[in-house]
Amino acid sequence: MKNKGIIVLFLLISVVCIPFLIFLSACGDSTNGGGENGNPANDNAAENVSGGVTEETKPPHEMPEKDYNGYNFKFLVKEFDGNGYWGAVDIFAEAENGDPINDSVYKRNRIIEERYNIDISEIRGGSHDDISNKAKNSILSGTHEYDIIMPNLTSISNLATTGLLMDARSTMPYIQFDKIWWDQRANKMLTLGNRQYFLVGDMTLMANDATWVIMFNKKVAEEYGLGNLYSYVKDDNWNFDTFGMLVKTVSKDLNGDGKFDENDQVGLLTTCGEASPIMVYNTGEMVARKNADDLPYLSLNTERTINAAQKSFDILSDKTTCVQTEYLAKINDPWTNGINKMFQENKGLFYMLSLTIMHKMRVMDSDFGVLPFPKLDKSQNEYYHTIQASVANSIVFPLTTPDPEMASIIIEDMCYESRDTVRHAYFDITITNKTIRDEESAEMLNLIFNTRIYDLGYIFNWGGLGTMIATIYPDAGKFVSKYEAAEPRAQIAMEKTLNEIVGID
Repeated sequence: MKNKGIIVLFLLISVVCIPFLIFLSACGDSTNGGGENGNPANDNAAENVSGGVTEETKPPHEMPEKDYNGYNFKFLVKEFDGNGYWGAVDIFAEAENGDPINDSVYKRNRIIEERYNIDISEIRGGSHDDISNKAKNSILSGTHEYDIIMPNLTSISNLATTGLLMDARSTMPYIQFDKIWWDQRANKMLTLGNRQYFLVGDMTLMANDATWVIMFNKKVAEEYGLGNLYSYVKDDNWNFDTFGMLVKTVSKDLNGDGKFDENDQVGLLTTCGEASPIMVYNTGEMVARKNADDLPYLSLNTERTINAAQKSFDILSDKTTCVQTEYLAKINDPWTNGINKMFQENKGLFYMLSLTIMHKMRVMDSDFGVLPFPKLDKSQNEYYHTIQASVANSIVFPLTTPDPEMASIIIEDMCYESRDTVRHAYFDITITNKTIRDEESAEMLNLIFNTRIYDLGYIFNWGGLGTMIATIYPDAGKFVSKYEAAEPRAQIAMEKTLNEIVGID
């Protein structure tokens, strides 16, 4: 394992020095993609931008010298849920404890605190909904309880449309949006009428964890003689047909009871609640795209979307080859004691879920690898990876921010310093050296993080269209009627958002 770690570290050094497009060119032209008009974000703008793990030299950072006299700079962040997921680890650390992320956060904060004479603190606000409610109450009451709020993308949409957040583009003078420590795809896709209310960058680790990947168990792949699964990506043959074929290859009723559950071996482990829409959106189809004026329009109602839904549903709904957490309700914590355990015990070939689950695999004895989501078919040019809006965190500025200049300086510099500290610990140490166990997976992570998309229609969920795919599963034949019923509501809701945020009737 020590030698493997050295190999991975050597690869990372090589990868970060080689433009990512060299690898991506082997996977297809990255300037075009799926969807009705080819471009996931804006029909009139190129999408060949990066926001992932490929390294770039961090340039010098010129910021004003300021002394804020011991000011307590406060973040409102999410607490961990009952199963130990989706809690903030990227903002505050009391002291060093040997954990790479904790210690990198501590180091970064000491740099910022000493540079500006401030104290950085966090207030854990419970769930994402709790954060949204606490932020709303604080802002409406006019009190200044939090300098920065870090809710999920779904919650932010509600705060933005009620006029409770500041447009970072027009009010935060020191945010350098075009720099490498900010996610450039997020900056392009999350604007609305050239306004931007939420930021994603090197300090928002939960947004990284909200990126869905496909892990595969190498021992199971070897047992079934499936060969090098990475070759499907490198040969541009990683699509739904290939994925579905491989999923069906692995299926054993180990206890002979005639059903498939945690006691058996299957081709795919996942959760259907988010998997069905994520699979569809990861073909490049989007609830809403944007025009040349940076304004959204509804775009989900296409034959290609229906085709993607049908293929996704066919894979997910086969209970002889796919086990979902929903099937394991009788188990206490169907994640840890269900599909996590199955993957660790070589009872699943593929594990399809957000990247947060990978942290739980450090104790796994069998080696595993990482793959991008498959393309719909050979005509799709680029890979896509939708951010799960319900859990991805971001940085927002409440309307009660008393000093936008100070807030912009602190956040800009924290994100800048996160590149060599927090980001490094997350990718290079925690994931790559401790979890991912081969050089090909490092390449795949580069591909995944450089093809992420942020769909405003999915985030704002206008008329329920963002979650509609999940409501029709497993019957793709319901798409047309369900969409036609929801579209008028979605159009009204979208126009209302534009009126509230952009001032367009």
